[in-house]
Amino acid sequence: MPQSEPAPAEASIPVVRPTLAVFAHQGFNEEYLIDVRELCRSFSGFIGEPVALAISDDVPLVETLGALPGRADAWRIEFVAPPESRTASMSSAPFAFREDGRPDWSAMWTDFCELALYGGPPHRGEDESLSAVLEGPATEGFDAIAEIRRGIFETTGLFSERAEPGWLSVTCHSKKMAAWLCASIILENVDARCEDERLFVPAHESFELKNQVKSVITVVAKTNHYWQAHVAGQE
Repeated sequence: MPQSEPAPAEASIPVVRPTLAVFAHQGFNEEYLIDVRELCRSFSGFIGEPVALAISDDVPLVETLGALPGRADAWRIEFVAPPESRTASMSSAPFAFREDGRPDWSAMWTDFCELALYGGPPHRGEDESLSAVLEGPATEGFDAIAEIRRGIFETTGLFSERAEPGWLSVTCHSKKMAAWLCASIILENVDARCEDERLFVPAHESFELKNQVKSVITVVAKTNHYWQAHVAGQE
């Protein structure tokens, strides 16, 4: 008696059923699939549940969109275009000051825009990227390095101290945290490096409050915010 053909293997559905799915259709460049999978992992960590990734080499997108279940008005279809320019910098948050005239760093942001790591605009444009400065006159009547240290502590609770000329050392909770913040800050067009649990960011007496000082504090606060909210729990 001839044996029947084995049933095709089906993808196992996780115990927690996904509410987000990503589809790669006919014509999608396979070279990008590894990046799509990493993007799905990032989404999965962000929402705390699996993300379904469906890949087809011969089904066009229009067929899937035309065969969605439910009523005709049950789905909202949006086509999300890439940003106009990846080099355009983010808009600057308004300055907030205390009664004593010093910047109120902890009250300056209630939220942050998306990291450049995840497709958001970098904090500074490529033509105004911030690197370590080794020489230059100090800003008169203003201790730029002390202000950067104060701003970092107010927004993150992280201790920082002067390192070699041109750099400030920020003590992170782990080597992984320091490395992640370092890579994310570089994509914001602010120079950074790391060594063990220490993150190094530019700091110099010549930095101006509303320019370089604010930029360094912003990128450390912004990346620390995302680390604490979306990455630290996965360690």
